[in-house]
Amino acid sequence: MNNLLKLLLIFFLIFNFIGCTSQNEKVLVEGVSSNVSSTTEESDKDIEENDQNISIEDDLSETAKINKILNEKLIEVGDRVFFDYDKSNFKKEGIETLKRQARFLIANQNITVTIEGHCDARGTREYNLALGERRAFSVKSFLTSLGVEDSRISIISFGKEKLQSLENNEKAWAQSRTAITTINP
Repeated sequence: MNNLLKLLLIFFLIFNFIGCTSQNEKVLVEGVSSNVSSTTEESDKDIEENDQNISIEDDLSETAKINKILNEKLIEVGDRVFFDYDKSNFKKEGIETLKRQARFLIANQNITVTIEGHCDARGTREYNLALGERRAFSVKSFLTSLGVEDSRISIISFGKEKLQSLENNEKAWAQSRTAITTINP
């Protein structure tokens, strides 16, 4: 049985390798443009020389680059905390995440954030909007208690409108009971 698994794994790897080596497939890359020019009268030698003149330009503005880096750093720090069912006080594990967020925000005084309150699929729309708002406010209050300026933090509740998981079980519901910190553009 073990040899069969090894054989299937090797087959899978070879199949994926062959699938990834398509020469005619175009890959879309966002935020970058390329500029290649040539004429049909070029010789092979001219084409080889022109290959060295291919330029790739970055279309992202300096602000967009900085925001992208800051968003990546926020995700590394931890951008969300979780809640128990029908509760607006975040779980204990969230304390360390919010401390890291506070340090990140204090170190980056020029950014503002929005805290999104989310709920699971159970309950009425109205109830979950109110609960999501209480969750977002709970996170905001904790961050301000750690020294982040109140004016830099806004809150919004999505209630059950933007579920983090669409499955209908306790694990999925637990993923949706969250407050997510996002950097404002």
